[in-house]
Amino acid sequence: MGGGITLPVAWTLRLSDDEEAALSAQSEAEGRSKQEITRDALRNYINRHRTWDEYLSEGPVVYG
Repeated sequence: MGGGITLPVAWTLRLSDDEEAALSAQSEAEGRSKQEITRDALRNYINRHRTWDEYLSEGPVVYG
């Protein structure tokens, strides 16, 4: 990702049994953790589909 501020992100991802099995198999084949694979996939997806020019630099947005 480009320069700028790095903000922590917390999220929950729920996978089907088949998706979890595929992720486990990929993790074993690549020798990487499932968390690492998922994080990289999400980062790539967000970067490909983002519609803003700059990353947000203000404080976090909390929906309550």
